[in-house]
Amino acid sequence: MKTHILLYVFFALAVPATAMAAPATTATASTPTPAPAAQPTPALTAPQGKVSPPGSVNIANEPTVKVVANVLPAVVNITAQETVPEYYTAYNNYFQLYRGVRNRSAQSIGSGLIVSADGYIVTNAHVVALAEKEKEVSVTLSTGSKYEAQIISADDDADLALLKIDDKTVQFPYFDLTYTSPNLLGETVIALGSPAGYQNSVSEGILSALHRTFTVEDHTYANLIQTDAAINPGNSGGPLVDLNGGLVGINSAKLAGEAIESIGFAIPSDVVVPWVNDAMAVARGLKPAPVPPEVAILEAVHQRLGLSLKALSPDDAADMGLQLNGGMIITGVEENSPAARAGLRENMIVVAIGRQQITDEKSLPHELQNLQSGANVRLHVIYIQSLGLLTIQRGGSVLLTAR
Repeated sequence: MKTHILLYVFFALAVPATAMAAPATTATASTPTPAPAAQPTPALTAPQGKVSPPGSVNIANEPTVKVVANVLPAVVNITAQETVPEYYTAYNNYFQLYRGVRNRSAQSIGSGLIVSADGYIVTNAHVVALAEKEKEVSVTLSTGSKYEAQIISADDDADLALLKIDDKTVQFPYFDLTYTSPNLLGETVIALGSPAGYQNSVSEGILSALHRTFTVEDHTYANLIQTDAAINPGNSGGPLVDLNGGLVGINSAKLAGEAIESIGFAIPSDVVVPWVNDAMAVARGLKPAPVPPEVAILEAVHQRLGLSLKALSPDDAADMGLQLNGGMIITGVEENSPAARAGLRENMIVVAIGRQQITDEKSLPHELQNLQSGANVRLHVIYIQSLGLLTIQRGGSVLLTAR
């Protein structure tokens, strides 16, 4: 038994001994060449002495730098402010519950582009929406100079507005609207404005898409430009330009949400330029002013239904004891009209037409402008009914047939 074990061990050791006895210079197909030994990684050292000088590129000649220098003087910051009544309830010193009113300020910021030497400015309608009653906003030029500007025209459908600085002693730096971009997919674009109120800000990206549709608060905007240049609140109303300084569009909105980045929208120059030219021509008395859509709608409602309407103000609602945020108050009802036959009276409040909620003139359905004889219109109204010392707020709906 011991002899067999010794032979086995000897045999196992004899195999590698024979292989090792082969000459070192003899290589066979089955014998791999040993890998070279790994060399140690040299230690990193900091540069000694002065680093290499910068290159010879003239940074001032970069296309973006030159475009910003040319366009930025015509870009302004816009602040719109509205003072609105705020109703509240509280207890007096005798623990009696009463209703009070106090004023509070609402403010919005945006950007704009001066488009004439005498101080006309184009921006977004939503930038100046808060100041539509006062018809005045604050404007700060890129140099820091401050002005009050009048709202000349505002078009919610186009989301464009025209402002005017009234200062005949100044020739303002302005952007020539004949400089427009070809708006090619993938071209470099530059956004200028006041994001979050940081005036004279610049961002760069590309033109990402054309003919986009974007919906905000039940209003749909079509034919927009999409870009990945950073557009944030405060950029609205500022210009989007190409590397030649041509107008690509007016920045309008961005897509927001979790994990959504770099999707901004602008109104294209082929919409902006004719709108601005028409608005300036009207302002200068070179062409008649168009009839505002809401005026045409109110006129159609009067002709077809026999109703006269106006927007319900917060003061009107408080005087009437109504708990409402907007609506259209009936100011007149024609005798023998569809409205009179339906039992509508003055001081009733129209809060909806069909399925559309009504808050003011601009919320009236556009279909009413082309209301035809025989068409049916359903109105939802609220009114106050007095029962002795008790007043009750009631509501209902009526179906009117246009005459």
